[in-house]
Amino acid sequence: MGGMRRPLGVLAFAALLAAPTSLSAAPLPTIVVESDAGAPIAGASVDLRTVEEQANVRTDAQGRAAAPFPAPLDASVSAPGYRAAVLHITSGGTTIVTLSTDLRVIERVSVVTGSPRDLHLLPVTALSLDATAVKALAPTTADGLLSALPGFDEARSNSTVTNPTQLRASIGGAGQDRGLVLVDGLPAENGFGGWIEWPAISPLSVASVELLRDAASALYGSGAVGGVVDIRTLRPSRTAQGFAQYGIGPNGGSAQTLSLGGTVGSAATRLFVSQRFDGGYAAAPPGYRSGVDGRSASRSDDLGIAVDLPLGSARALGLSVKTFDDYQNTGRPNYNDEESGWQEALSYRAAHGGSTWQISGFTRNGTLVNNADIFPKSPGVPLYRQTIPSHDDGGGVAWSHAWAHDVLRAQTSLRVINGSYTQVSPASGALQSAGGGRQAHAALALSDEHEQGRLDVIGALRGETVSTTGSLTSAAAPAQRFSAGSPFLALRYSLTPALALHASEGVGFRAPFLNELYRGFRIAAMSFNPNPLLGAERSTTRNVGLDALLPSGRLFAELTGTRVNEAIAFVTTAANIQTRENVERTATDGYELGWEGDLGRRWSLRASYLSQYARVVNGPTRDVGNRLPFIPDREGSITAIAHWPSGVSLSLAGTLLGQTYADDLNREPLGSAILLAASLDMPLSSTLALGIHATNLANASYLTSVDRLAPPAQIWLDLRSSFGR
Repeated sequence: MGGMRRPLGVLAFAALLAAPTSLSAAPLPTIVVESDAGAPIAGASVDLRTVEEQANVRTDAQGRAAAPFPAPLDASVSAPGYRAAVLHITSGGTTIVTLSTDLRVIERVSVVTGSPRDLHLLPVTALSLDATAVKALAPTTADGLLSALPGFDEARSNSTVTNPTQLRASIGGAGQDRGLVLVDGLPAENGFGGWIEWPAISPLSVASVELLRDAASALYGSGAVGGVVDIRTLRPSRTAQGFAQYGIGPNGGSAQTLSLGGTVGSAATRLFVSQRFDGGYAAAPPGYRSGVDGRSASRSDDLGIAVDLPLGSARALGLSVKTFDDYQNTGRPNYNDEESGWQEALSYRAAHGGSTWQISGFTRNGTLVNNADIFPKSPGVPLYRQTIPSHDDGGGVAWSHAWAHDVLRAQTSLRVINGSYTQVSPASGALQSAGGGRQAHAALALSDEHEQGRLDVIGALRGETVSTTGSLTSAAAPAQRFSAGSPFLALRYSLTPALALHASEGVGFRAPFLNELYRGFRIAAMSFNPNPLLGAERSTTRNVGLDALLPSGRLFAELTGTRVNEAIAFVTTAANIQTRENVERTATDGYELGWEGDLGRRWSLRASYLSQYARVVNGPTRDVGNRLPFIPDREGSITAIAHWPSGVSLSLAGTLLGQTYADDLNREPLGSAILLAASLDMPLSSTLALGIHATNLANASYLTSVDRLAPPAQIWLDLRSSFGR
């Protein structure tokens, strides 16, 4: 970790030196209007007024409008689908105005079709958190933010003090590892092991979140059994803008963040630097505590640079580099984790004659070091040290063409993953076990969306082949090849412009991770063994729902059912041994109700409730009828957000976490809980704001995994200084 702080500091210092040059004054004011997701708003109306003059101007394609007379002046800015903003401009130069999404206008997502579509107009159930909601919720971790999206079953995550290999996702109750998490369209999951690298995603870098809650293997490939989450981060900016934020939390916790955007030559850029220390708490529950336990703590460093270079009116080149380093002291000597990673991504986009092309690729390297002690026999005495390096390369070509009523899309992709683990004795360095291998994914996908009158149909088909080779300690494992065709069909019919019915059926596919095939580990006295003979999972999901627009918002409801064949799960095979096996069949049935809209002039409300029955229906006798591990029987959330003309905003949030279990025999209940949170944001000046954020206000006590307690009540304070606003 120490090696990363120097480049972070150098880049931050260089960016601060560059900021004053980018923000040099101009004779007349220029107003730049952007959405709360950071995108320019073309055609926005800007009414300008002084004591003697007044004028109306419109923003251009870059969201810019020039004032015809000098400051000081008053400005009123509005655009369809956004809340109007009123401000006073005191000097020349560039003023950035951010318009918040009007929740009475239904939000738009791209996670389903690849292009922005209103949630109400989709033939499947999708949810989103726009930039206004992200800012108001003010999460302390990115995984904490997603607890506001029922259907994403990773809401119990505790990424600050949990072994990273346990940070997994389920969507729609399908089961652990049966949901994809993406960041800007790229995998957020470690290619070798499938765990989500949450420390690499600073919550302040998140601009919006989109969730597709449906079978998505036809659209996204292996692992998208229950759906997909796409986290969108702050985009490169063509205007000089950014912020610096400093926060303090309990037990010496602190966070420093710097985000800068602006033009370098003809390229839009974004620099993001974040360092966070979580002061921790007593995380070990009764039964997992010892006399040598202390307070857990963690530290995360993140760095990201993104560039968007236009190559003409219809072509662009995108480049991004991200790196992170995370250390977790879990409260006991010789029981800790450290993870680091580096990612580079490149994309080329072009449009011509109704067609769009994108060629993209990425490469990632990561290393996880896991230290375990001899608990419960000798707490704090070293047991083993696991080192898990991985390398992940991927690329693809995507094409789409739009006609009057159809959009046809085609995509081909290739991904190659290499990873291994080595377990040694900390005392002698002697090898205890080892394993690893190589996995190659190749896929071709076709989809078509047809919209005619009241009917909207999406059909998709994906063919995918996964080849795996590997070894265990001293012997080669059998090579395996998994192939699948994943079809998907969704229909939407509008009974009226405000009321629509939709139905879908899709087939899911998931090949086992290298981690499941070749790596074993231990939690306390329980050993968890791999299985090199695991087969691939296949599933079927059927959904039926309705979507209604009311004068003040949107109401939606859905019934869903998922069946997974050859489901991969840990099965208890002895008192202290669990082994990965293909269970014959699991089933999940449930329903979801949701609302998003306005409550009067100041308040907006998001609320949803989900009930799901996820269980084993065929398999080992002791498991039949039992609940799937880590899948709650119900989830719910309610978030109220208020904005005042003074700039003050307040959010109040409640989250229901239903009962779930940590094991296949349902002997390790994690309990249920109601979590309450609040966030207050108060401007102190035009560029300075104070934030107060409280989590788990009722101090609910519950388990996030068998050996980890969730954080208690916490309050964080932060001070943000904005540039170019």
